[in-house]
Amino acid sequence: MRFETPTNSSLACELENNLRPEYWTSDDVGRWLRMNGFEHLISTFEEHEIGGSVLLMLTEKDLRSPPLSLQKLGEIKRLSLIIGKLQKAYEVKPSNAGGILEFPRSMSFNGIPKSEALKLFVAFLYGFISLVVTSISMTFVHDRVPDMQKIPPLPDIFLDNIPVIPQAFQAAEACAITLSVLFCCVIFVHKHRFTILRRYFSIVGTVFFLRALTMISTTLSVPGPHLKMCQNRIGDSWEQKMNHVLYIWTGGGMSLSGVRTCGDYMFSGHTAVLTVLNLFVCEYVSSRLKFILTLSWSLNFFGTFFVLAAHEHYTIDVIVAFYITSRTFAYYHVLANSLAHKQRSSQELTWSWFPLFSYFEENVDSIIANEYEWPWTPVFCWYRRKCNQYKLLEAERKKNGYKGYAGKFQ
Repeated sequence: MRFETPTNSSLACELENNLRPEYWTSDDVGRWLRMNGFEHLISTFEEHEIGGSVLLMLTEKDLRSPPLSLQKLGEIKRLSLIIGKLQKAYEVKPSNAGGILEFPRSMSFNGIPKSEALKLFVAFLYGFISLVVTSISMTFVHDRVPDMQKIPPLPDIFLDNIPVIPQAFQAAEACAITLSVLFCCVIFVHKHRFTILRRYFSIVGTVFFLRALTMISTTLSVPGPHLKMCQNRIGDSWEQKMNHVLYIWTGGGMSLSGVRTCGDYMFSGHTAVLTVLNLFVCEYVSSRLKFILTLSWSLNFFGTFFVLAAHEHYTIDVIVAFYITSRTFAYYHVLANSLAHKQRSSQELTWSWFPLFSYFEENVDSIIANEYEWPWTPVFCWYRRKCNQYKLLEAERKKNGYKGYAGKFQ
């Protein structure tokens, strides 16, 4: 687990005047250099009057060539890298017309690019569709469950030796709800909440698409004779089946809301949800918060135990669910944290598991640091930035006698 203190290399709002980089003065650039460990270059940049707009146009060739003429290769590469990150963070790119900068026009009210909000919506839609497909699969599979009188429960080393514990399944769902609350708290305070949510919906979507596929492929007998509702058939009409899909969806697939289904075996959906929530909490919470990490893993473990204690799934269901979910989570994050796998030549490796991976992760070029801020902080910074921009524009207009000024807000 990683914990990093916030840096100002990519967020202009953390500078004293809260301006976008193109509005930085030489002093602002000097503070930015100092915060990134290049304080020895401050005098050089001030000598050549490098403000924010010039900084954003600098290339590696500019750093090597006169008049800057930096000599150390490592220094050139590191400085070029963080300038590139600054450009990418604000979607700024030099145009081909005389080195003029092109700035994005699609910024939302709180300074977050609209493209990021669109990615989150697409990820949510992907996850939503996967849950709908899963509900449809559960509906069709329910009527295919074998008759318990003809095909009894399969031998299972855990279920054969542990009696059914009443209300254990509800206890498992209570563990899942608690983990959901923890995850929502992490999202609420984490600085990179949009990226985390995108990854969450992408991974959940992939896991539940796989679950729907396994359910429809092979139908196992029920784990125990206490599941008598499995003998009740839904019906053959499409109206009855669609009503059952809606019944599963509105109830969240939880017994606490009255939803009871059969045939959704091969791997446990409850275990998958418990595991993915636990992994996200542990990945994006500071390693210093040992209590939260211990609580998260305990809820995952006890929730899984309660699923088995309720005899709602075979032991193999739980093992497969934990393995598939944890491997999917790890595979996604290994790819996301590896720049090499995001190159064009390696995109084919990700498509089969994560069709939208390249789209979701195209602007994430490093490991997500565990940095925290209140969700209203970007809004506050956006407001202050607009006020400072207005003051600069007014000063420029007065300087030019209110004539011929063509500046615009970003």
